[in-house]
Amino acid sequence: MNKTLNVLHQTVLFLVFLPFALLAENHINLKNGEEVYIERCVLCHGKNGEGWDWEKKAVKPPVPVPNLLKVLPKRTDEYLATVIKFGGNAVGLTDFMPALGFNLTDRDVSNLIAYLRGLKLKTAVDGAFFEKQVPLFDKLVWLPKKSGSLLHHQHNLVVPAEFFRPITVSFSEKNNRQNRFFQPNFQLGFNLLAKIDILNKNSGNHSTGGFFPHAINIDDFNHDGNLDFAIPASASRTLTILLGDGTGGIISNQQYPVGEGPTWVETADFNRDGNLDFITTNAGAGSLSLYFGDGKGGLFGRREIKGIHGPPSLVAEDFNQDGLPDLAVVQAGFSKVVILINDSTGIPKVSYSFDVERGPHIIDGVDLNQDKITDLVVGSLGSHTLSIILANGNGTFKEANVVKVGRFPHYRAYGDWNGDGHVDAL
Repeated sequence: MNKTLNVLHQTVLFLVFLPFALLAENHINLKNGEEVYIERCVLCHGKNGEGWDWEKKAVKPPVPVPNLLKVLPKRTDEYLATVIKFGGNAVGLTDFMPALGFNLTDRDVSNLIAYLRGLKLKTAVDGAFFEKQVPLFDKLVWLPKKSGSLLHHQHNLVVPAEFFRPITVSFSEKNNRQNRFFQPNFQLGFNLLAKIDILNKNSGNHSTGGFFPHAINIDDFNHDGNLDFAIPASASRTLTILLGDGTGGIISNQQYPVGEGPTWVETADFNRDGNLDFITTNAGAGSLSLYFGDGKGGLFGRREIKGIHGPPSLVAEDFNQDGLPDLAVVQAGFSKVVILINDSTGIPKVSYSFDVERGPHIIDGVDLNQDKITDLVVGSLGSHTLSIILANGNGTFKEANVVKVGRFPHYRAYGDWNGDGHVDAL
């Protein structure tokens, strides 16, 4: 009896003091996280670019950064740990964001994240590079237009959205033959630019198979009349090809290796065989990965185009009017646009480069002046500007017209918003 009471007494004491022991350990971990934050953290893309030497294009020594509290809102622990340890390249961000922590152990990183989680501070819109995107609507509606409309020509709907790995896109059709409602799965994750067209009636969730999917390109890759998907995954260094069945389902899921930190993918018929080819920007590797398409949804003949430092995005258009798609690639760290001219080999080659505003991140090809020649629009995160660059038609471009816009310009849309016959930008 006494033995039983003794065991019971010890058990009660254990249960009573266990929470205090755990609380003490948690307190120690949080103190360690605070120490790491104060003494060994560096922010390389803050409101004023603290921690990054723009002239030398190199990271400064670790220094405490007061506004780090405002620029690291809630993200998944996996995402935060990857950025802190390996920098922006590891998750598909541009190369002007190196690692936030130096010589940190896994325990240091875990404690740092726990400390940041405990701050419970709201993210400031100004200066928040990792700002959580809060959806304004829980559904997005597609309104069918006549075939001649701008929206129909532009894939009907352009949506910036947030998805968590693995990428999940949920869509459903209400009992309405005219309107279709898409309900994205808004979770903490990574910015995607999704061009969404009619996906018919079936609903479903589809995994990309890659880690940290960053962008989507949608087209018909196998000539069956159905929309397919090309998705680069920066952490797994792959390009995923999803072939659609025309009813919202996926009939094939294939991954192809590309360079380190793929951030963007474009399609064009580079070798003029009638099939779409694929090219990714690899911010971590400083290269482009080119695959030729076989017209059946498969890829072959990988080519690496090297010497393109930290490219976050690119556009494929015919800049010299020879009928072949060329490339314009932004270099974030060097604040340049590199022009690559295509030839009969189907492999674009570097022609020249020109300067743009600080920290270019996104680029579009648009005929702005209606001369039937594709011009360029470059969004620069470092200077909060859009650079409007008109083409000469021979592969060269005029001097940029720089327009100041809001902080961190990223997603754009183009159309004749005021009905004057000219292309506007939003």
